Amino acid sequence: MGILNKKEEKEERQKAAERFYALLKALMDELFDHAQKSRHVKMPRNVSFGLVYDQRDAVLLTGVEKDTGKKMYLYNVRIIGKTFEDKRQQMIEDNTTATLFSWIADVCSIYISPFVYEYVVNVQHRGEGTAERTTRQIVRSFLDRLANDPELKHVLDPLREPSSNSTTTTTTTTTTDQK
Repeated sequence: MGILNKKEEKEERQKAAERFYALLKALMDELFDHAQKSRHVKMPRNVSFGLVYDQRDAVLLTGVEKDTGKKMYLYNVRIIGKTFEDKRQQMIEDNTTATLFSWIADVCSIYISPFVYEYVVNVQHRGEGTAERTTRQIVRSFLDRLANDPELKHVLDPLREPSSNSTTTTTTTTTTDQK
């Protein structure tokens, strides 16, 4: 019986990790699209983004892909996951989604701030305070859109239970097919 419980526990942790990665990927993709539409930041083109588990304390790692020569931005999921674990107990105790959305705002700020800083400070020659305000403005408008736009409900699907996820996915697919 002990072996079965360990196997089930390992499978559950694997499923939780997959849902966590799916959530981060969906957030990054949607925020990238949202930020591109902003007039306050110019998002890089012809680059690739990804998640990597790295022991370094850097949140953002950059490099160049060998095959394509594209610049690559890799976000350290170990640090992002640590911020989630730090707020996890508070999320469990909280009866609202405020703590979850606070964590999402933190992740979005981590994701978008290097590009805002590059554009606002180095291209527009404005101050770091302006870059911080612009980052907050983009993240706030993205969170408003995430909470209120029915087309973005799929982003939070990895957080739902598997039984309700299939119903939601079907609805999302139907909505997309009608466009």
